[in-house]
Amino acid sequence: MQEILPKLEGKTRKQKNLHPHDCLSWAAWIIARLGGWKGYKSESPLGPITMFRGLKKFQDLLEGYNLAKKLVRTD
Repeated sequence: MQEILPKLEGKTRKQKNLHPHDCLSWAAWIIARLGGWKGYKSESPLGPITMFRGLKKFQDLLEGYNLAKKLVRTD
């Protein structure tokens, strides 16, 4: 997860993940950003559909990572 964080963080403080790395809130922030949440108060609040979309996207990224790892492997 830490590898995709720089792509999800913006330039402003409101678009940075300020949660400790060992907390569920840190991972939830990343999943929410993957789901399309921007983090601004003017935007509608984060909901289950956004989290579902983020989890799906994260699952796809993880599957791609695991496939790439198998291709690179030299057993």
